[in-house]
Amino acid sequence: MGKLVCIGGGEIPRVKNGIKLPYETREIDEEIVRISEKENPKLLFIGTASTNSYNYFLVIKEIFEDLGCIVSNLDLLQDNLNMGEVKNTILNTDIIYVGGGNTKFMLEKWRELGVDKLLIEAYNKGIVCSGLSAGSYCWFKINYDLIEGLGIINAVNCVHYEQKDEHARNKLYDVVKETGLDGIALENCVALEIIDGKMKVVKSNNSKNAYKITYNNNEFMEEILE
Repeated sequence: MGKLVCIGGGEIPRVKNGIKLPYETREIDEEIVRISEKENPKLLFIGTASTNSYNYFLVIKEIFEDLGCIVSNLDLLQDNLNMGEVKNTILNTDIIYVGGGNTKFMLEKWRELGVDKLLIEAYNKGIVCSGLSAGSYCWFKINYDLIEGLGIINAVNCVHYEQKDEHARNKLYDVVKETGLDGIALENCVALEIIDGKMKVVKSNNSKNAYKITYNNNEFMEEILE
């Protein structure tokens, strides 16, 4: 019973340059908690992509505790990591939330430690697997920069899509063409939810969209996912 929520982007209420940014993903975060089907689910934050920024974790902790979760942090960059404890932590939570940052660094570290296999096992166990930006890329076969993810979703992913310039969009289209895979492009404040293979789009801003990009008969098609 696989459950995925891949978020294209959006601000969380962190402080930047002395200003607290708006909370843009609340409705998506509420959906992550809802599909856990637990009153007070355990949520595990994995912040490898941001080199395990503790301030990032504290914001996630505040957000999800407000939504009723019991929140903990998994630091995969600490010295003397006990992989038995890591496995137990990953497989005994209700929700996994992967933070944004450096996708390539994150996935290389996971593979070095064997965490990639543990996350696939968690997904297959029915644990809600979610994340934003790099935390979206990781669940896909590949991203538009040709970084290979865990392959749970057999497609090419691009996040922050409305912010991409023509060069980046052309890269996405090229990867779709070369691989024969569908492209899934997510704007900020939009998430792709997949439960038992059934897909839907969740939004915290109705003006934003998710897109499916395909290449057939020498022609690209970009359609809005409803």
